Amino acid sequence: MNAERENILDYAKRNAYRLSPKASVPLYYQLFRLCERFIYEQHLRSGERFPSESEIAESFSVSRPTAHHAIQELLDRGWLRRTRGRGTFVADGVYAELTLAVEELSFPDQCFGTGRKSTRVVDLREEEPSRQIQKALRLQEEDRVTHLRRLRCIDDRPVLLSDSWFSASRFPGFAETMLVDGSLARALQQQYGTPIARCERRLEASEALAQEVADHLGTPILSPILVVHSLAYGSRSDPVVLTQAYAREGVTFRSDVHPSSGACSAPTQVGRASINRRS
Repeated sequence: MNAERENILDYAKRNAYRLSPKASVPLYYQLFRLCERFIYEQHLRSGERFPSESEIAESFSVSRPTAHHAIQELLDRGWLRRTRGRGTFVADGVYAELTLAVEELSFPDQCFGTGRKSTRVVDLREEEPSRQIQKALRLQEEDRVTHLRRLRCIDDRPVLLSDSWFSASRFPGFAETMLVDGSLARALQQQYGTPIARCERRLEASEALAQEVADHLGTPILSPILVVHSLAYGSRSDPVVLTQAYAREGVTFRSDVHPSSGACSAPTQVGRASINRRS
């Protein structure tokens, strides 16, 4: 590692990160999360050497098996790679910025930075809506919805898995409709004359409870994920598309706040997401 970079023990002390054998979370997992944050917050680059298991065990006064378990977790989740006879190194990563403000942009347009962007349709079918979907989209009891599941990737690495639902009768024959530049919103506008005017979003810290979601994201079951709930409107009061997207750990979101001229007015926000992924 770079000699000028803060080592992991000093990093833990500066941030008051302490391992506790009395915590409900296993000791190895506490150590794994600490190492993960160290890699992420210190912006460690691909190919940089990572401390060995014996160094980690000595630095944090834990057993060698505990350190091994933590390092193995980092290897399994793609934060580190191991070269026989040479040691353990930071794995290749992908950095991108994803705007969350405007839905009509395609996924390649939303991402900035290096890497080839792609969207793959995982599933597309017509189904009966749940009560939650029915209420959000203001559907009648007899209405059905089209369910579209897409996997967004950078250099074939999963970034987001998204499920979208919209009225099957309002947008008939969608199975024969091609996405426009990978964008559902553009397809609805160009093929059905329904532009997206605004979008409400809510972010939720969660876990990959469904095995299918974990498999698509390439992450172990029960891994931390970020769930993005969104409802897109065709006009101010016309809900069109309900979406639930899953982002695997290592994805962070930020908003640029632009206060309006009025002293008491609420600020407007332009959301962006920084995606710093491994594996």
